Amino acid sequence: MPATAVIRKSPWMSWRRQDYSKGPSGMSQEPAPDLEPTTPAGDQEPATAKGKSGRRSFLRLRRELTDDELATPAVQRMLLDEVEQLEGELADLHVYQEKFHEADKDRATLQERFKSKVSIEILHVACIVVGGAALGYATSNCISQPAGHLALAFGGVLVLAGLLAKAVKP
Repeated sequence: MPATAVIRKSPWMSWRRQDYSKGPSGMSQEPAPDLEPTTPAGDQEPATAKGKSGRRSFLRLRRELTDDELATPAVQRMLLDEVEQLEGELADLHVYQEKFHEADKDRATLQERFKSKVSIEILHVACIVVGGAALGYATSNCISQPAGHLALAFGGVLVLAGLLAKAVKP
């Protein structure tokens, strides 16, 4: 063990070794190496990091290339590889776009069918209710009166129309 090293007991560590040859703080007086700044935990990553390309190591590189850099074969191959990958993804997205438009058309036709069925249900219920009320009025009134006969015929026609609206579906 060097003569300048002292081993001391610390309350948060069992044993701690401190080298006093680097100064009283234990750090050397040499300048720290120049490092890339790290983003704090609260910062958001750029939107390009969300893709599935798997090239997160290129995320922090500068994006501008000089003409000399673009002339190198390695850069050209990387760019061509990226273009091919993006063309493949574009072809996949066109398939999904076609599927989306087909599903959207199917949804619209089913929605219109549902609206027509709802309107037929409303017509059916309204005819049955009004026809039943007319039949109830006809039976509560004297059947010999002309209003009773008229309410009986009107109620019978409405009940039959409501049943036909339910039976004959478009």
